[in-house]
Amino acid sequence: MSLRIRHITFDCADPYLLARFWSDLLGYRENPRDPNPRDAEEALILDPQGTAGLLFIRVPEPKAAKNRVHFDVWPDAAGGGAQLTRDQALQRALELGARLVDDRRAPDGTGWIVLADPEGNEFCLERSRAERSPSRESAADEHLRVELDHAYDSQLRLLGHARRRLAEIAAQRKRLDRDISVLAARSPSHPGLEALRAKARERARAEQRTQALVHELQAEVSSFRAEIERHRTDPEVGQTQSSIDQLNALLDTLPGVGD
Repeated sequence: MSLRIRHITFDCADPYLLARFWSDLLGYRENPRDPNPRDAEEALILDPQGTAGLLFIRVPEPKAAKNRVHFDVWPDAAGGGAQLTRDQALQRALELGARLVDDRRAPDGTGWIVLADPEGNEFCLERSRAERSPSRESAADEHLRVELDHAYDSQLRLLGHARRRLAEIAAQRKRLDRDISVLAARSPSHPGLEALRAKARERARAEQRTQALVHELQAEVSSFRAEIERHRTDPEVGQTQSSIDQLNALLDTLPGVGD
């Protein structure tokens, strides 16, 4: 058994304002089904995939010492925006309300910048991936490797969604079968029996369709994992882009998984 981090929680004086700062800085968002009220005692923001979050909780005591845990952040264009440099990201962070704590940048471009959010929580800003790469070609290749990793993660999430849906349908069918057995034993001529049997048949067909989708996705995940390993040892831009295009076509099936 393994555990996953659901939220990273901050004690703070103003959950709403601190959530807004980190949301603007990281590109996180509120839960659209449960938005953050301005005067609430806590505020939650989620990453673009909606799988991990930052939770801000109002407490009476102020921050008194340096954080024992902090974020290391860097500019990233994975969300589709323009790739910022570290210096451009610094300017944006300051405009959003961050405070410069310590500048550890070195003349050769290495190092980092220590910042603090509006309530004094420290975090470090590092160079972008492109700034770390010795050439445009290697930067582009690294970007494609990251795209492959993101795509593989998307496949895994899609497979997990399909498996959960399969388990839900199977549980529904079993409950219907049990209800049919109980009702047939008590009243074989009950007028509702045929409707229950029709619904059970529909659930059985849905279970078969979803099971087939799970098998297909499992095969795609295995194939894509092998593609990633081949790219790591012999990166080919055309081969990689083809794999990403194939994944995007597969992800188009996501809305139909729960139907």
